[in-house]
Formats: sequence, structure tokens, C-alpha cells
Amino acid sequence: MAINSVKIGILMLVLWVIPVVGLALAITGLVFALVSYGNLKNDMARAGIFLNGLGICLSILNLTVSMYLFLSGDI
Repeated sequence: MAINSVKIGILMLVLWVIPVVGLALAITGLVFALVSYGNLKNDMARAGIFLNGLGICLSILNLTVSMYLFLSGDI
């Protein structure tokens, strides 16, 4: 599962520009990484936690900026 979380994390770093897709992928990958880290505690699980945590931050930032621009009428 750790390898799958890293794969999802890499895919999510490409798709974070679409907030709903990026956020859903990041949460899924983070769950996979946390489950595998609890069982194995290997470096792949740590990489998955890092990539998917970064993806959650980027997706939330993108969603926040998009909502601000939409609500302020700048788009």
C-alpha cells in the first residue's frame, strides 16, 4: 500500500490544479500511507505521507484562492 500511496501522490501533484480531484486523491493517498506506515514504518510510507500532505496543502490553497477570486468578482 505504501507504493500505491506514492503513486497517488505523484499523480496528485499533477492534478492539484483541479481542487476537487486533487483533494480527493490526496486524502485517499494519505489514508493508504498512514495505514502502511502503521504496519511497516518504511521510507515509502513516509514519502507517501509527505507527497499527499503537500497535495492537501496545495489543493486547499488553490481552492481558497479560487473562491476568493470568484467571490470578489475578479474573475
